[in-house]
Amino acid sequence: MKEKLLKIASEAPLKKKFEIIEITESKGNGYTIYIESLEGILIDDCAAMSKYIFEQLPEDTNIELTVSSAGIDKPLRAPIQFQKNIGRKIEVKTTDGKKHIGTLTNYNKESLTLQIEGKNKTTKELVLEQNIIKQVKVKLF
Repeated sequence: MKEKLLKIASEAPLKKKFEIIEITESKGNGYTIYIESLEGILIDDCAAMSKYIFEQLPEDTNIELTVSSAGIDKPLRAPIQFQKNIGRKIEVKTTDGKKHIGTLTNYNKESLTLQIEGKNKTTKELVLEQNIIKQVKVKLF
């Protein structure tokens, strides 16, 4: 069912360009589809996608479906999320257990670049290769 939902959701005719970040499955027949757009995701976008998906499924399909924005509190996974958060402070955990906090200034499929504030208002640039990045989150506070 997950693959079927992914296929249908990716064809949804929303009024903006969007990407599916992930689909999660919960107990029973519950599914949550997380979507993102550079323009932001509104509740109307989620409702339109949900309606579209149900229109494409057979009437006797028994699932509980939630469509949601990826949320700023969730780890960044897709390129669109990194692009949307350029200029924001992020926290990067690397495979060696280190934590780096800085402003995201650049992102590509090979690496991301942080501007890190040092002492006496100095800044330094840190480039982290994608293969050593374990998790990235927007720093909320």
